[in-house]
Amino acid sequence: MSDAVMTAWIAAGSGIVGALSGGALTGYFTLAAARKQAQSTLDAAARQADAAWAAGQRQAEAAWEAGRRQADAAWEAGRVQADAQLDVARQTLTAQHLAAQREVRRAAYAAFFAATEAGHQRRLEWQQALGTREAADCRDRYRAALSTVIEALTLVRLEGPARVSSAAEALEHSLDVNASLGQYQAAHDDFLDAARTALAAP
Repeated sequence: MSDAVMTAWIAAGSGIVGALSGGALTGYFTLAAARKQAQSTLDAAARQADAAWAAGQRQAEAAWEAGRRQADAAWEAGRVQADAQLDVARQTLTAQHLAAQREVRRAAYAAFFAATEAGHQRRLEWQQALGTREAADCRDRYRAALSTVIEALTLVRLEGPARVSSAAEALEHSLDVNASLGQYQAAHDDFLDAARTALAAP
């Protein structure tokens, strides 16, 4: 084999080795770069995921806090509304109770007043009939009228108030056969005044 051929083979072998060596090095550096890029991508994705999770957590906490405040506000508004409705209902019931009580008292006072008026008239008739044949009948009518007065007085005592009851008792006593006409008139006026005051009270 000539020197020229040998030189060509050597040159060719060196080229092949160089080519193979250069490819291996290039592949190595390419693989390292790919790994580095992949790691960077993973790190970026992890950071992005962490950021997204943190943002989601903050958003969830903000939403929960807003919901809690909204629920608290709704509960407070409902409580205030319920209290207002209860207060209105309480006032309405109180007003209805007072109105009913006033009407019952008015009826009791009116019945007692009418009974005392009738008793007063029967007493006058009996006193005027003394010594006549009608005296006994007039006396019986007077006593019957007093029974009606006592029954009406019981209702007044039940309904009250105390001042009206006391005035009614004084008026009933003024119908006694031995009471003077002046006593009856004073008791009559006092009862009317007490009854009007009680009915006008709030």
